[in-house]
Amino acid sequence: MSSTITAIAVIGVLAAWHVRNARHPGWRASSEGRFNIYCGYFLVIIAAYWLVSAPTATAWEWALGNAWALAAMVAFVSGFAQLNRATARHAEFAQLLETLEPVPAGERHD
Repeated sequence: MSSTITAIAVIGVLAAWHVRNARHPGWRASSEGRFNIYCGYFLVIIAAYWLVSAPTATAWEWALGNAWALAAMVAFVSGFAQLNRATARHAEFAQLLETLEPVPAGERHD
């Protein structure tokens, strides 16, 4: 029974967090970032399974669950770093376009 409640809680929390993450400005701009974050979601589910199935905190299942949780953390950190880089890259390009001065009509070399 506790594993079912844990599964429902993990899926509910991840779904709510996904709604928030999908609003990130770089979400549509970085497919690599989205991929890493999606991988992180599934790694959290695997980690939760192993942590719930461990009979004690010193069993090998507990260590395996912590390893999966560490992998999920790495996936999330790299995914959000890629989303932030995509946002910064787009902002830099937009700022570059805003600072260009128009060329007067008499100076054009068409």
